[in-house]
Amino acid sequence: MILDKGICSIYDKVNAAEPGNMPKYKLKLKCQSWYGELNFETNPVNTAMQEMVETSARIRILQNREINNHNVVILPDNQQYEITRAYHGTDEESGEPITDLTLRKMGNVYDIIGS
Repeated sequence: MILDKGICSIYDKVNAAEPGNMPKYKLKLKCQSWYGELNFETNPVNTAMQEMVETSARIRILQNREINNHNVVILPDNQQYEITRAYHGTDEESGEPITDLTLRKMGNVYDIIGS
């Protein structure tokens, strides 16, 4: 798959509150990568063993095993997405190591450290 849709930024959520105060999370840049868009269904399949999760987008990036479902992605549309699933595997066509990310638009928006 060609990763030519644009560059996505992946962030860690870090607690930026003063010691002793309630947690206040901000985003700290973890990495950036070229990405490609993947197909997905908008209606989740409801099974007895599976939690229903809304999917807003699916993307593929070069493999980065440090990315997980606690990270936040910002695409060129400047929308923040939480990662609901990170799959680390191999591209079927090229054999390159990839990470597929399933994304859901976030309701609350975090500030970015350094912005």
